[in-house]
Amino acid sequence: MRSRIRYSSFVFLSVMLLCFCVSVSAQIRFEDFSDMYNPARYLVFNGGFAGLATWNDAAVLRLTDGNAMYNEGSTVYYHDGTHVQGIGKQPVAGGFTSWFAFQVHTPIQGLAPGDGIAFIIQNSTGTDTTMCASGFGIVALGAGGSQTCPNQAGALGYAGINNSLVIEFDVAQDPWDPNGNHIAIQTCGPNINTPVHESGNYSIGNNNMVQSCLLSQQSIDTMVPTMGAMCNGESCTDGLVQNVVIGYTPPSMGSPQGLLQVWLDPTFVMGTHIPIGPPTMAVPYNIVYDPENNPSGLKLDPANGGSAWVGFTASQPMNAGQAQDVFGWEFTLQSPVQIQQMIQPGGMPTTFAFGAHQTTVTYPQGFSNPNGIQMTVTATPVDRQTFYQMRLAGTGFANEQCIVYGGTGGGSPPTSTNGSCIVYSYTCQDQNGNQVTCPTEPLCTNPQQSQCIVINTTFYTMDNVTPTNADYLENDAIGDNNWMSIFMSYMSEPIDGTTSGGSKGFGGGASGHHLPAKSNIKAPQVGSADIVATFNPNQP
Repeated sequence: MRSRIRYSSFVFLSVMLLCFCVSVSAQIRFEDFSDMYNPARYLVFNGGFAGLATWNDAAVLRLTDGNAMYNEGSTVYYHDGTHVQGIGKQPVAGGFTSWFAFQVHTPIQGLAPGDGIAFIIQNSTGTDTTMCASGFGIVALGAGGSQTCPNQAGALGYAGINNSLVIEFDVAQDPWDPNGNHIAIQTCGPNINTPVHESGNYSIGNNNMVQSCLLSQQSIDTMVPTMGAMCNGESCTDGLVQNVVIGYTPPSMGSPQGLLQVWLDPTFVMGTHIPIGPPTMAVPYNIVYDPENNPSGLKLDPANGGSAWVGFTASQPMNAGQAQDVFGWEFTLQSPVQIQQMIQPGGMPTTFAFGAHQTTVTYPQGFSNPNGIQMTVTATPVDRQTFYQMRLAGTGFANEQCIVYGGTGGGSPPTSTNGSCIVYSYTCQDQNGNQVTCPTEPLCTNPQQSQCIVINTTFYTMDNVTPTNADYLENDAIGDNNWMSIFMSYMSEPIDGTTSGGSKGFGGGASGHHLPAKSNIKAPQVGSADIVATFNPNQP
């Protein structure tokens, strides 16, 4: 499992990007679930059985607890409940990559386990109560856990939730299933979703007219490795830990379809969650609903270009004791996104985690923030060639390239040119939201780097970055090309690469080495800066 994430942000020709294309969103990165504060802050549990647990010394998100005395169904969604805006919906229309690891246990031996778990994206406005589903939005709970409702086996915790897309990992055979071990992509667009794959009418709860929501005939795979517990009729043993990567690429110009890909237990680029080789499943899909041309899409929240809740569902029928755990989870967006944090006291990192990459800002010892200044970091993915042509060509750093981060989109199998560079843009605000100059450290000089603001950017990459060819660039203001190097070090640690730099402040006076710039693209920002990790591919 990887140890860190990094992020960087890029702004095109004007602040139009910041005004119209950037989402304000808390971002998803759980290396594990050992930090009790963060899971409690960022996860909403529905159904009464999901929660945090420990399994073989691992801190996990447990979706069903294996108590065979009850039907158990649960949903868990990502949501920053402490944020004033209640941030949590993810701008999925722009594309994403998600990694997670799960394991199925049977702590009660001798029973035939079921049902399985699912990854869900939903902007639900209602549920089918005849299936014994309930709620909507962040409290939407599908069938599978009611103690009074019949015929819920196989409901997987999402049956009955409308306006949802689900990738299910099913470990028990029900009447509508081709076998007891398969992956399937399920959606009925804005309508009620179901776990049914076969034609005909089936019963879930009190609804006897449940029909298939299989996306297409290419959207089910029955030949995958065994995902659930192994039983011999008298006893069961735990399933293996399974790694999953789900990637969605939106339609490109001139193409009405995007691409939804699922990898189960792929070979990863060493030390990353970048899968090598073809996906287990790849189907054309556009997540944005259109009544005439794309009825299988979702009616997304129009905020941030099209957003929805993301999370997990699961169920276990009575007399089928099966605990189902998630060990770690990352969700990385392919569109610009913002995170705002209070600047921490000196020596304590202020962390901005963006799924598969992150950046941290650490002021030196002695710094305090009595006025409660907030820092906002905007992470903007950008094509490497575009960044070079628009931001590096003609400057003193024209021999460098921005580093492409894994998990930010791109083709399959991955190469060093798949994915995007990330440009981080830093601004600061007072407690009333007014833009202010970020705190500076005037004693920061090359001989006195202990007095500098330390900025780290951590990421996966397939680029050949080394401590001798890495660089770290900061400019005078968001959008301009007046770059300077603030590079201090690059480490491959031991999983992710981390580029570090030292700065006096953000824009207009950072401590670094300037080289001549050909042109500037100015934006009306006060005390702001772009920072991007780069390297010289022609040096070892």
